[in-house]
Amino acid sequence: MSTTNAQPALMESPPGPVTLIDGVDYLYFAGTSYLGLHGDPRVIAAGCAALQRYGVHTATSRSGYGNSRLLLDVEQEAATFFDKETSFYFSSGYSANHVVVQGVANDVDAVYVDSAAHYSAQEAARLLGKPIKLFDHFSARSLNSLLHDGLRPLVMLNGVEPATGRIAPVQDFIDVLGSHGTATLHLDDSHGVGVLGTHGQGTWEHHGLWSHANGGPPVNGVRLTMCGTLAKALGGFGGIIPGSLEFVDNLKKASHYFNGASAPAAPLAGCSLEGLRIVRQEPQRRERLRENVRQFRSELRVLGLPVTDEPSPNIGVLIRDAAQMQHLHVELKRRLILAPYIASYSGTGSEGIMRFALCSEHTPEMIDRLLSALRELLL
Repeated sequence: MSTTNAQPALMESPPGPVTLIDGVDYLYFAGTSYLGLHGDPRVIAAGCAALQRYGVHTATSRSGYGNSRLLLDVEQEAATFFDKETSFYFSSGYSANHVVVQGVANDVDAVYVDSAAHYSAQEAARLLGKPIKLFDHFSARSLNSLLHDGLRPLVMLNGVEPATGRIAPVQDFIDVLGSHGTATLHLDDSHGVGVLGTHGQGTWEHHGLWSHANGGPPVNGVRLTMCGTLAKALGGFGGIIPGSLEFVDNLKKASHYFNGASAPAAPLAGCSLEGLRIVRQEPQRRERLRENVRQFRSELRVLGLPVTDEPSPNIGVLIRDAAQMQHLHVELKRRLILAPYIASYSGTGSEGIMRFALCSEHTPEMIDRLLSALRELLL
């Protein structure tokens, strides 16, 4: 995610509501640690214990001798959290879209990709070697104009926009695809899992469709799939795909991430396991986050900014032009508040965007401090 810094900043503490950057403590409204777990002492201790017991990692793929009890426990805990039969855990969330598209390849004739889909989704689409077309961002009408009868489509988009925080209008896409025979609608839900839905199961749960995803019954003939990461709200690291036994087993066989990639590192698996446990046992974190989001979005609207009332904690706002946003970023930083200006990323326009990221551990006073600075600078 490109920012205005010519030289990348150095983070010198775990990300949290206050984070040490380049030797300075800032109020931190950036990143993706939405539930504030990456510096939690329990998560850190679990990672240290896993490293001591299992070493760095099993140093082979999971199809041979690369499984460990720790990796299986992560998958079981994830399956419990997501209320699915099982899950597949692997080393990188960036690879999650690659895993899914390989698993559904035999049921796809053409791929349709949202023009603002994450880089990893666009790369994954090309892996299939099938016709690819881009449709306008979050526009089911644009998609409909590109579909061809007789071709089984795979449609790929973000569940939650990483830069803007907009949530995909999935029902619009289901309505369009339902009239085109067999179809698959896939969400990269990296910014939705842990955050959206009553239980934090993500965008499909937010829309009341979670039981249909990743091996559940199709909706109007449309198969629903998703992938996610443990590296953001869930406090760990690595890709995660929950689902039915049949769905997940097919992914493992089709993608070769099970038999061809090194198993996830033990300390990261230990952190992931503890993060999942905490999120499941402490739903109040999610409620604190939602209250923070409600407060902040409401006050931004009072300031006259074009902000929706969506519950996502990453809030991208176009404020006048690139020069104004860069100036705003610099002035906030002078006040020891970090809120990045993103010059270019998937989902941003030519002017870029100011991106504010909230976490459950931001106090009302911290949010008020940011809002006070914004009022001073914008009004």
